[in-house]
Amino acid sequence: MLVLGCGLNERGWAKDFSKFGRVTLVQLGLVEHVEIWEHERRIYCGPETKTPRVRKADEVSLGFVSFLRTIWLALCYSKGVKIDLVVTGFYSSGLAMLLLRLFGKVRKISFFLTDYLPLHGHWLTRLHRHMTGWLVCQTAKRADEAWALSPRIRTAYANPRHFVVPMHVNTCQKSAGPRAEIGYIGYPSYDHALDVLFDICRKHSFRLNIIGDSPYLETIKHLAPPDTVFHGLLNDEEKIGEILNRCFCGYAIYRNTGPTSYSYYGFPSKTLYCFASNVPIVITNVAHFNENFEKRGVGRVVEPLPEEIEKAILQIKSDYEAYSQAIDHFRSEWNADVEAFHRERLTALLAE
Repeated sequence: MLVLGCGLNERGWAKDFSKFGRVTLVQLGLVEHVEIWEHERRIYCGPETKTPRVRKADEVSLGFVSFLRTIWLALCYSKGVKIDLVVTGFYSSGLAMLLLRLFGKVRKISFFLTDYLPLHGHWLTRLHRHMTGWLVCQTAKRADEAWALSPRIRTAYANPRHFVVPMHVNTCQKSAGPRAEIGYIGYPSYDHALDVLFDICRKHSFRLNIIGDSPYLETIKHLAPPDTVFHGLLNDEEKIGEILNRCFCGYAIYRNTGPTSYSYYGFPSKTLYCFASNVPIVITNVAHFNENFEKRGVGRVVEPLPEEIEKAILQIKSDYEAYSQAIDHFRSEWNADVEAFHRERLTALLAE
């Protein structure tokens, strides 16, 4: 099997799928990286190559760079063997696999729709999203199955075999040390309201950890409390786990919570890292998945208002143990459903 940059918890996908056969994971995005998994164990871990310049060229060329790169990597790592199943989350890699399927190199393709970009913003942005949206739809329609991260992603419905996919929540080894810090993971933008978090951390002397980087972050770093730790872009789950094991709260605020936000159609991926380290999260009600936070007791859902955010963070700190226990229960119950979904779909696809 081949897993091509699903965009979310990619190692989790590779580990789960390796129960059914050998899996090659190819990460394509800000970082290019290859791993091979067998029987839930990673047996090969290749070097990481940062590719920000390639990503810009890819956007301008509507994914043509990734299209060519995906074909080369697939042929390189399959070593002449026919690929039974490809799971991919991007139209460029999806189109590449459709071409390889046409030539008999690939048997089955599951196209995983992780987000939807609404037609909103500058006319050039809308034009670009219209074109890429059409390519996503064509890829979904022609794949053997379309998997959607959220029921709000209607593009998956172009394929009669479409399913909403539950995301696996990893488990990171817990630390016995104190939980006195706050963690943020992501590609910082104005929508993420980090300026509000800076003020709260300064007021209550909370050390803040920021995992990720962006041009926007560079413009607001001077507003952060002096003891803020900027870790930059990390792809190492163990290092991320070490950082989050010192945190009592994760931060996933979005100012825009309506259908003009791409987050409305997606999944708060940073929650997967936080839950793996038993970190409850303060979040806004933007994604469909977020209805689980209050219902399951694993975090707080608030309006994007400074006073509400501050109150929720303090409440999580005072009741951290209760939230941690709730995350343990949620993760166990949720992952059982995830494993059942994988078993059902992969058995059906590989049997055909």
